[in-house]
Amino acid sequence: MHRLVESIPLPPGERPQTLEIRRATAFSAAQLREAAVMLSAAFDASPLFRAAFPDARTRSRTVYLMFRAVLQDALRFGRVEMALNSGRIAGVLIWYPPGLYPLSIRRMLRLLPDYLRMVAAAPAGIMKLFRAQMKLNRWRPKKPHCHGYFLGGRAGEQVGGILLRQLFGHADEMGQPIYLETQEPRSMNLYTRFGFERLQDGIETFPGGPLTWTMWREPRLPQ
Repeated sequence: MHRLVESIPLPPGERPQTLEIRRATAFSAAQLREAAVMLSAAFDASPLFRAAFPDARTRSRTVYLMFRAVLQDALRFGRVEMALNSGRIAGVLIWYPPGLYPLSIRRMLRLLPDYLRMVAAAPAGIMKLFRAQMKLNRWRPKKPHCHGYFLGGRAGEQVGGILLRQLFGHADEMGQPIYLETQEPRSMNLYTRFGFERLQDGIETFPGGPLTWTMWREPRLPQ
């Protein structure tokens, strides 16, 4: 579906001693549900999702289904970085290396049952997200890049900065820039502090929808 990365505030002090950063390569059914539930809660206040799904119950159900689909694709074709606190998922970062986003037709067909369930739950809202994706695809840079997709965490965990540094490390090692999109001005300010530059300023992806800012970070040379 649409592309979005949202921020979690940087940790104010030391990272929790029990925190573990791990790349997920497979999920059990319970882990997939835990990650999708956590992400759907983290993105409940997303301006894009609220515009597409004004009803809270519909939004919760549809966004949960969307994250199940996103996680399943990213486990196979992208990267899922997890922050675990005492074995519990505290945060998730989803991103794609160059050339692996947007999804191919074959990959979308693999997820067709999930997409059909989303359409059945909220057809008008899914159409708005589809229009947003089509609009943003026209602004996507042609230059190869890593795609920052979703970043979310449990309330109070504050692991966003740690997970972002995982993405920076991988992208810099590959010598690749990072591209992302956000509907949150506060997130745009945070990413600017992380070295991102603004590309497109305030794209309206569908009538009445929130503005989207696109951002770009060039790779850093090894110190």
